[in-house]
Amino acid sequence: MIRGRILLGLWLAVLVSALAVVYTSHLCRLLYSELAQLQQVENNLQVNWGQYLLEQSSLASLTRIEKEALSELGMRVPDIKEVVMVQP
Repeated sequence: MIRGRILLGLWLAVLVSALAVVYTSHLCRLLYSELAQLQQVENNLQVNWGQYLLEQSSLASLTRIEKEALSELGMRVPDIKEVVMVQP
């Protein structure tokens, strides 16, 4: 009788262990799938960041700023006679 209970207890332990392995494997697959999706999002954000950096550098280039100052604001480089030196 005791032997039967021990055998039943061991059989239940093996069954619970098998179910735990199945659950853990399923959880690992779900987490790996989520990781792959997050890596894809990260890649897309890296591409967008690179594009924004390129856009920022093109908008901040000195040639573009000078062209905008000339055409939009009517600014010009002062003549040498118009330059005033200020000394401390």
